[in-house]
Amino acid sequence: MKKNPSILLALGLLILAVGAVLSFSSGPPKAGSAIAAQCRERMKSQGAEMVAKCDEAAFATAMTATDATAAARAISAANNSEIGSNSLAMFLIGIGSVFAALGGLMLWKQKVDAR
Repeated sequence: MKKNPSILLALGLLILAVGAVLSFSSGPPKAGSAIAAQCRERMKSQGAEMVAKCDEAAFATAMTATDATAAARAISAANNSEIGSNSLAMFLIGIGSVFAALGGLMLWKQKVDAR
């Protein structure tokens, strides 16, 4: 990589872009259609903002729960999934930033040394 830092820069920018796309496109896990429909029915009187939240798995499960233990397990699983995808996105953003910075610094150093 010392001979061709532009590859390191390009790789860093690619990984950075993938991490950014994952970060911006990921969100709370979606609820199943049956649970979301039950939640919407229950939240109709609360307003449009509450009905819109019924697409999130954790919220829909909490609003339609009949068993506290099962609801807690479902909400926990949904939250763990969100944390895992967010962690992967942040890792890729970090690694991509480091690679891009190193590639850029190495290119700059080559240009300064060439003078």
